[in-house]
Amino acid sequence: MQKQPPPMKLRPDLLAARRWLYPLNQQRRDYQFNIVKRCLFENTLVALPTGLGKTFIAGVVMLNFYTWFPEGKVVFVAPTKPLVAQQIEACHKTCGIPGSHAAELTGQNSRAVRARTWQEKRVFYMTPQTLMNDLKTDNCDPQDIVLLVIDEAHKGTGDYAYAQVIRYMMAKNPHFRVLALTATPGGKPDAVQAIVDALHISHIEIRDEGSLDLKPYLHKKHIKQHIIEMSDDVRKLRDILSEAMAPHIKKLVSAKILHSHSSPVMLHPFSCNMAMQGLHAGRNGAAWAFSALQKLSGLARAMGYLLESTTNQCYIFLAALATGDDGTTKQGKQKQNLFKSDPQVQAVIKELEAQKSRAGGFSTHPKMDRVKTLLVEHFAQKRYDKEDADANGGSEELTGDSHVMIFVSFRQCVDEIVEFLNLESPLIRAVPFIGQGADKAGKRGYAQKEQLEVIQKFKSGQFNVLVSTSIGEEGLDIGEIDMIICYDAQKTPIRMLQRIGRTGRKREGYVHILLSEVREERNWDKAHDNYEDVQHFIIRAEQLELYEDVERLLPENVKPECIEMEMEIEEYTREEPKAKKGTKKRKKKVSALVEFDPHTEEDDSDDEEIEAGTFGRRRTQSMPESSKKPRQKKLRRWTTTATEEQ
Repeated sequence: MQKQPPPMKLRPDLLAARRWLYPLNQQRRDYQFNIVKRCLFENTLVALPTGLGKTFIAGVVMLNFYTWFPEGKVVFVAPTKPLVAQQIEACHKTCGIPGSHAAELTGQNSRAVRARTWQEKRVFYMTPQTLMNDLKTDNCDPQDIVLLVIDEAHKGTGDYAYAQVIRYMMAKNPHFRVLALTATPGGKPDAVQAIVDALHISHIEIRDEGSLDLKPYLHKKHIKQHIIEMSDDVRKLRDILSEAMAPHIKKLVSAKILHSHSSPVMLHPFSCNMAMQGLHAGRNGAAWAFSALQKLSGLARAMGYLLESTTNQCYIFLAALATGDDGTTKQGKQKQNLFKSDPQVQAVIKELEAQKSRAGGFSTHPKMDRVKTLLVEHFAQKRYDKEDADANGGSEELTGDSHVMIFVSFRQCVDEIVEFLNLESPLIRAVPFIGQGADKAGKRGYAQKEQLEVIQKFKSGQFNVLVSTSIGEEGLDIGEIDMIICYDAQKTPIRMLQRIGRTGRKREGYVHILLSEVREERNWDKAHDNYEDVQHFIIRAEQLELYEDVERLLPENVKPECIEMEMEIEEYTREEPKAKKGTKKRKKKVSALVEFDPHTEEDDSDDEEIEAGTFGRRRTQSMPESSKKPRQKKLRRWTTTATEEQ
């Protein structure tokens, strides 16, 4: 017999609950108003294009639960500390929640400080890992939490911390509201269902660029695809590399281990790693196949670096494999034997070294040439427009600084692009924007403070080009961007939307997608098609299953009426967390139980993780992991138009 959950501990202020507040501190938008109205009474997944005010919607919902439940705690979780820091300011600048009642909690705060803060404050901003830790260690009482806001909700699947928090809360206190925010809920229909399951969603509010209620607030995005023809140098390397890969592909296809349509130029390392996992799971003793797949995985990654990134990155990677210096020890030696003994692989490295030894080193990659051309043309035109506007007393839109953002998948490529573009200074003033972790060479990334400093310098005009890894895709307020350049094409709708959503917010924007010939030509179209399929799937709701057990937290006889008013603003003042005393950073131990390729977390496998990583063993995500009893769900149709609570 399943244990019954505890009764609801919190009691609403029935006088305050007679109304719900809608701040007029910024322009009223009907779609935001309608979405807020539904979020108050349902566990809602809100899918809105980037830059259309998801944070304001969250702030309004937070304000009302803060008002309705005087003893309740409101929690906003975001996946990274920079996002947490940004959202706390955005929520308090327009919505009227007193900043003095809010706190930002991170792992840098000692447990004692966090415990005291949970007692003293009512609104909390943190990463889900910090929240999960505080729940498990009894730093906070789950029965005190009345609203949980989840940013970047597309991450909330499987065993990610978002899903862990929901499972824990549903077991300890199912009497709370969930508001989940995302630009797109998933790359495939199954991914949407996985998010619904994991976050206990009962209603979805979804809008896209074609939604009528968004039209007044959208600016046109001019999107252009550029098929980049490779130079003679790159083609020569591509052909030699293909010759090295072809015999292994042919043998693996004959053994039905790889698909028959595999080709050297199109093969991705993820396919090789999945094939190895299949062999491992099937306990197939074909040792030759493991060896061939391991070699092929490395060569496929080198091909990707060569065609999608830079020649130098391809060289560094292959040279590391051939010397065993690829970040591992035992596996590095094994790979050294695999690659060093292969004359065709050595022929590739020999050609790379020959090109590098020429005067001036490697020739400029065709993608980098196209980036420079686009930027020079853009800034030259902007300079001309500015001079013309100044002479004629033009608008601020024309006379202000122009900002461009370049998205790149690999950190090493970021450094090369920045160095190359800054040769055109002061017309082009580029700066890198990277994550916090160290790269494989041990070079550390940007700490949170450094990231925020780079953003501030970019917004102020000290730099006019931000060259970013995926850290720049999610949520951070980087300011108005006039032009986006996608140096490589992502196959997933999530990453595609987050990249292009950075422009076209306050005025028309321009997006340039660089696609290497053959290898990347279909990526953009594939991402766009997947995005449309997901949107249609959600709107039709033919197979989407939503929770029907979400309770109304206010008494049935309480029907709040909307009061629209300008709120008094008390902004949040950030306090730098004091470091824990007597603690030292410890190096993480890396498990090497079954590791097929130490580079699988990069690029295309990131896409596959988002697209396919949610389709594993299914269970009722909001139940404790130990529970095997499935949730009884009814198929339910729903609409995206917010309706008044009955």
